[in-house]
Amino acid sequence: MEPEVSLMGNDMTMPSATQSPPRGGLGRNRDFHIFWIGETISLFGAEVSLLALPLTALVVLGADAADLGLLRFVEYLPFLALALPLGVLVDRSRRHPLLVIANSARALLVGVIPVLAALGWLSMSWLVVLALGIGTFTVLFDLCLPAYLPKFVASEDLLSANGRVSMSQAAAEVAGPGLFGLLVQWLTAPLCLALNAGSYLVSVLSLLLIKRPEPAPTRVVGTPWQDLYDGLRFLVRSRLMRAVTLAGSLYNLAWAIFQTAFLVYMNKILGFNVGIVLAVGAAGGLAGAACAPWLTRRLPVGVTYLAAAAAIAVPALLIPAVTGQRTTLALVDTALLVLMNGGLAVFSVLTATLRQSVTPDSLMGRVVAGYRALVFGGISLGGLITAWLGSLAGPRAILWVAGVFFLSALAPVLLSPVPRLRGFGTADSPLSGTGSAEGERAEASSDHTEPDR
Repeated sequence: MEPEVSLMGNDMTMPSATQSPPRGGLGRNRDFHIFWIGETISLFGAEVSLLALPLTALVVLGADAADLGLLRFVEYLPFLALALPLGVLVDRSRRHPLLVIANSARALLVGVIPVLAALGWLSMSWLVVLALGIGTFTVLFDLCLPAYLPKFVASEDLLSANGRVSMSQAAAEVAGPGLFGLLVQWLTAPLCLALNAGSYLVSVLSLLLIKRPEPAPTRVVGTPWQDLYDGLRFLVRSRLMRAVTLAGSLYNLAWAIFQTAFLVYMNKILGFNVGIVLAVGAAGGLAGAACAPWLTRRLPVGVTYLAAAAAIAVPALLIPAVTGQRTTLALVDTALLVLMNGGLAVFSVLTATLRQSVTPDSLMGRVVAGYRALVFGGISLGGLITAWLGSLAGPRAILWVAGVFFLSALAPVLLSPVPRLRGFGTADSPLSGTGSAEGERAEASSDHTEPDR
């Protein structure tokens, strides 16, 4: 039997003392707490911006549905068009400077919007261009973050660190709409964007306060095209990453269908306040992110994965199935949404930690980029399917379709080594025999999970 090799956020070579993150738990990790505070503030700001940007288009520019659709499209376009080449940049560079550049640029681009609005120069064209720029630097930040986190968080603390960041994301999703509702009463939508710009600057400050130096990236020999190929090949040939990527893509496809149909169903059919339902439902994500580390300390990782997947699929199928009075339906469906969001949060935390565990540091940016491109591709495809189904059927029927897609996402997980995982400590090295330089380095690691024995 080949030796098991830990890949917890390190490269294929033995780490030096300067590369080893501090051990002893997150409670003693100063750099993580500074980073976490800054990231939490910027997540709340981004959640406010998510609502303030389209509202600015509506109120200031009198935008219609087509304009808002274009705005949403250009925000997500960089995830599809630029994720892979930016992933190559991330793997060839130190991640810390890129994170600082990304959030500084987002602060500048978001901050320009209220200035243009105050001067009377804001137009839909300007808003689309700025949204495209914001989306581009959001992609860069999102690719750098999971690749940089293992640089100052020890491998045994990654699960807790990912869980805390996910908790912040869920808390922002819960409180963000309400916070925006309060702020927009006191300020205009463009001024709310100014607060978002300030939150990005707080994140930049927190990054600059991190003391642990980042080691230089591994020297790259191949061309950028070879880099792209190596990253995608790792993602496709890794049994673990292939399974969770396919499952994640199906979940996002299903979620894009489900969310649209659910909003119409709750608002038009049941006449319930959608904002309240979404806020309560998002609380499930907060609870799930908080519980993920606790669950994996008491259950094998594979069992937790399957439980999270079931917590997503089963409620999705029950929501269109339950019948009764309007109020009862709304309450039951909201409770099921809480369970779904909890399952999605646990699944996301486990997937992020697994990706950091099995991916060589030299490939991290490209693997995250490939994962994000496929996952956001699922969102885009789900939107097209929803548009087609919306002309053929009502929201309840579309919810059934979403439930079937959620259920189908279980298949790649069940047919992979994931159910046998006991922990995150060993590698899945899929590049054996590929012939590339990075493939040969990966071949030095064993292709083992931690199955039940």
